Amino acid sequence: MIAKLTGIIDEILEDSVIIDIKGIGYQVFITSKLKSSLKIGEKLSLRVLHIFKQENQFLCGFQYEDEKNTFKILMEVPGIGIKSAMAILSVITLEELATAIATQDSSILCKVPGVGKKTAERILLELKDKNISKIKDVYDKSNENINDAVLGLISLGYQKSIVQKTIINVYKKLGTNTPTNELIVECLKEINK
Repeated sequence: MIAKLTGIIDEILEDSVIIDIKGIGYQVFITSKLKSSLKIGEKLSLRVLHIFKQENQFLCGFQYEDEKNTFKILMEVPGIGIKSAMAILSVITLEELATAIATQDSSILCKVPGVGKKTAERILLELKDKNISKIKDVYDKSNENINDAVLGLISLGYQKSIVQKTIINVYKKLGTNTPTNELIVECLKEINK
């Protein structure tokens, strides 16, 4: 099983790179975010997930372990394959994914080309009950703080849909370690503008 590759970028393809390691070229599928930062001839080291599908084998490469773990979790969702999981990681950050799961907000995933509302809702439903702390250490804290803030604002009489949209923007602005009370105060400012 291949877990890590370090070599020279020999070729950059549409959805993958060829890494030359002592004369052997390995095709590794990567996110478009990573692809945009690469240049032929540079040294590249990737954490690799070696996937076996029927008669084919695929190498999927990631710069960070949390990306690799998130990719594995996404691949467990029925109907989500390598291309879809890579597309999700190409378009949204791990923090945005954690926020989407915490708030069950499908609009975040709908930013990804090829992911419609039904697919996004299925992904969120499947991931809701999993141990998503693997995605980011931020998830557990953000999940609890976001949920508490949403419940607090709803109990004040605000509509759930407005609260969810507002809290995502506030969460992005304030960061991952924001306490519930600060989230609520900022949301109230945004909603009452």
